[in-house]
Amino acid sequence: MLQKTVMILIAVALVSAAAESSAMTPLEELGEFLYFDETLSEPNGQSCASCHMPSAFFVDPDSDAPVSQGVLPKGRWGNRNSPMSAYAFLSPDFHYDPVEELYVGGQFWDGRAANVVEQAKGPFLNLLEMNNPNKRTVIEDILRGGYADLFIEVFGHDALYIRRNIDEAYDFVAEAIGAFESTDLFAPFDSKYDYFLQGYDVLTEQELSGLELYEGKAMCNACHPSEPGPGGEPPLFTDFTYDNLGVPRNPDNPFYTLTKKFNPDGYDFVDLGLGGILGIEEEMGKHKVMPLRNIAMTGPYMHNGIFKTLKEVVEFYNARDLGGFPPPEVPINVNTDELGDLGLTSDEIDDLVAFLHTLTDGYQLSAGAKRMAAAHTASGYALSSNYPNPFNPITSIEYSLPTTANVKLEIFNVLGQKVTTLVDGEQNAGHYSVSWDASNASTGIYFYRLSSAGFTETRKMILLK
Repeated sequence: MLQKTVMILIAVALVSAAAESSAMTPLEELGEFLYFDETLSEPNGQSCASCHMPSAFFVDPDSDAPVSQGVLPKGRWGNRNSPMSAYAFLSPDFHYDPVEELYVGGQFWDGRAANVVEQAKGPFLNLLEMNNPNKRTVIEDILRGGYADLFIEVFGHDALYIRRNIDEAYDFVAEAIGAFESTDLFAPFDSKYDYFLQGYDVLTEQELSGLELYEGKAMCNACHPSEPGPGGEPPLFTDFTYDNLGVPRNPDNPFYTLTKKFNPDGYDFVDLGLGGILGIEEEMGKHKVMPLRNIAMTGPYMHNGIFKTLKEVVEFYNARDLGGFPPPEVPINVNTDELGDLGLTSDEIDDLVAFLHTLTDGYQLSAGAKRMAAAHTASGYALSSNYPNPFNPITSIEYSLPTTANVKLEIFNVLGQKVTTLVDGEQNAGHYSVSWDASNASTGIYFYRLSSAGFTETRKMILLK
């Protein structure tokens, strides 16, 4: 309990620090209260943060268990490892891509929620998680809580209306949590590899070797692209699709021991993933290709938490088909193209793991790198954060030029597709402010890129309608 309390205090400190650097909207502030509120479970004691703690890189801080435990201390375990909620809002809504003939995007391991707003509705009513019997219980707990006035103010209706319209209020709870989970706190993009992509010489020889393996012999790049998007947007290390990696059953999964009320199949339970949701044989056993950001800090691994260390995961990818592992939990639709017999040596495995550690957020630049950044700023070029951010539907972008030059200012969506060009032509030295009216754009993450005379910089902004 003490360890959990310390983790919560650290998480609140992280959120407060993020709020200082980027003021949150009232809707996001409400989402923050909801995200950390442990009175929204039955009994009290579990919140969204319990399984997605900021100080634990937005996963369950209890890394010893393969899956997450619900609020009830005995006999209630989920059947899967809690996925990381950081960067989750950048996943496209769940859909079928007719060109690639693949299912893409969505939330949870099996894609059963279209986006983070829909995902936020699930845990409150899941008897294996927060154990509320119905939506009204959640709403009544909120109205009795210390931020009830904020909920009423932001929702725009009084308590009487709320109690008469429980479904609407519950949808609003999810909307607020989704707004909070879409703030910069959940997508800092400040790993060592991010600085490397910005031109800083920070990767070691071993990490560079691991990067070469990642993009080559190990074939990680096939499903976890490491290159920036065409608009300069940083990579998320996922193609948002679904795959059956041939992961074995995890005999230590406590879900197998649940009563028939929660697990009718007992030890015969098989996790069918996406196929179980869609009822399509060709999708059986497939689970979401998760982002690899913070992967070194978010074990255990795979949907059933079977591997405790990142090195074990790489060893599985490398030698799955050589006879040293149990058979797949779901033997059909297993990926045989990009893993199973990669031929990596022991040293190469270590190099690849070293590179994966560079994807951890919170990297601090060395003094030398900071001097490089200062020299970069001294060049006279500057691209400021847009204001307001998040915005709806108009925001302003400011930038400075040290000399007369050709300038291009472009907007890209999260998939790297160019949305519009705001500036394209010669401009004199000086400070400029350009507005973007996003009335015709959809809610989501966008990137704006300034290019001029060899200078290029990209920043992120959020459109919330």
